[in-house]
Amino acid sequence: MEKINRPKILETNIFYLIIAVLLLTIGGMAQSYDLFSGLIITEYILILLPVIIYLKIKNYNIKEVLRLNKIKVKDGLLIILITILIYPLGAFFNSIMLILISLFSELKPNPIPTPTSSSFYLLGLFIIAVTPGICEEVMFRGFMMKSYEGKGYKKAIFISALLFGVFHFNIQNLLGPMFLGVVFGFIVYKTNSLVSGIIAHTTNNAVAWSLTYLLGNIDAVTESAGGVSPNVSETTALLASSFLLLGISFFSGAIALFLYKKLSINKKVEIENFEENNLEEKGFFQYIPIIITFVGFIILNILAYK
Repeated sequence: MEKINRPKILETNIFYLIIAVLLLTIGGMAQSYDLFSGLIITEYILILLPVIIYLKIKNYNIKEVLRLNKIKVKDGLLIILITILIYPLGAFFNSIMLILISLFSELKPNPIPTPTSSSFYLLGLFIIAVTPGICEEVMFRGFMMKSYEGKGYKKAIFISALLFGVFHFNIQNLLGPMFLGVVFGFIVYKTNSLVSGIIAHTTNNAVAWSLTYLLGNIDAVTESAGGVSPNVSETTALLASSFLLLGISFFSGAIALFLYKKLSINKKVEIENFEENNLEEKGFFQYIPIIITFVGFIILNILAYK
């Protein structure tokens, strides 16, 4: 029987813990010195490069593990539309967490700056949208999702999405990335191509960055015109925006689901024998690195809001 070319769960989880530590230490210091250059270092040197080196050292088939397959132009366009349409739902999930936090503590400001010029905006598109779209998809919808497929592709999608959300180490930005991770996972699995995930992730971040740019300019114009913001509480404003996002999501989400069904199913997607693949994937021990990471996530966020 042909050997499954897939990293084991234990080694993947240890790798995840190590990269998380590098992210919080070296990545954190680099980003505190200069955000954009720090993000380049974090994404390409601390996330992407270790994945490629590890797969190469362990003699895994990089093309197979990372699903480096082509997609049709039609599918690429559909993925862009799907991602734009689900954006309000991702924002809604994040707003739920923001509301809960605002009831007990003060919300933390977004660490990503508002672009103030077209050149800064274009530079941000590469660093904020394209760079994470490539590097983080290689790690999560490529390396990690493939590793967990022995438990079934749906579990692999949901587990990798959970790990993706926690990897942001920001409770205010937890539920949105988890939801997006699930959507990206299903898109990648259906098309059997990491390119799909890269397009989706890049599109989502580009939409977020573009909205930041546009809304920032609107606020600047309002302030210069002497506009006055209504005196409402933070929680009330979040509740209002959440209901608005949810209402939009019912319609946009339905259209996104319709378009998702139109995506081509890659004939090379393999439905594996999960019972056979699970023989060496059992045991609590293999999840200890993940538990350590989760505990670190909880502690860091408790300290942040203390």
